[in-house]
Amino acid sequence: MTFTRTTLIDASPTGDSVKQAVLDLDADLTGAFAGLNQLLASLGGKISQGDYNQPQGVPRLDASAKIPAGLLPSLLAEGPVGMIAAFGMQSLPAGSNWLPCNGAELPMADYPALYAAIGTSFGFAAEPAKFKIPDLRGFFLRGWDNNAHVDPDAAGRTRGDTVGSTQGFDCQKHTHLVGINGYSQSGGGFNTVNVGLRDGSGVFHTQDFTPQFTDAEKLDDYGVAGKETRPVNIAVLYCIKWR
Repeated sequence: MTFTRTTLIDASPTGDSVKQAVLDLDADLTGAFAGLNQLLASLGGKISQGDYNQPQGVPRLDASAKIPAGLLPSLLAEGPVGMIAAFGMQSLPAGSNWLPCNGAELPMADYPALYAAIGTSFGFAAEPAKFKIPDLRGFFLRGWDNNAHVDPDAAGRTRGDTVGSTQGFDCQKHTHLVGINGYSQSGGGFNTVNVGLRDGSGVFHTQDFTPQFTDAEKLDDYGVAGKETRPVNIAVLYCIKWR
């Protein structure tokens, strides 16, 4: 669809003021139509006469004065291949442009655009003709450090400081105050110290350890110990765009 116009002006008489006014109006209209066509080109045919079979190139509104959802360009279709997004559903609809980030190994020939976008960033597949998509099940995502030096252990990540690298659990060095509940002596020196700790409910726990203890002798499991250190969180389905 293109906006066009036609103006017919008699070649005579010359110097006529009405004729000149029409010529000036014609120049203004030419500029206006050029602007309309430029706007149409920038829309890239997202709303086109051919697609919706409307003389004005605009779809009819529904009963609630809204453009029907089926006639609107898909927002998901606009994202680049390789984009990762969070979904609030447990499975994707059939025919989706997205794949769950479950670490699947896919044939390069079947997903050429996705392979071109991510390559082997998320590891190598068992078969040479396949590649792996990220497995983000149960993972928190972290922005790629990219030499920003926010991640102090970026160099130690699997595959180095790159997109797709992983990093294991860690706990920053810190201190805790403990109260000595009692001790015993033998031969003039300290052999054991009974250390008291209070858990989150206020219950007092004790455990013996030697002053020069090894890694095998630790203070742990005092009723408040969980299976991991984590923030408050909500589970989502991470997916990657493949076409």
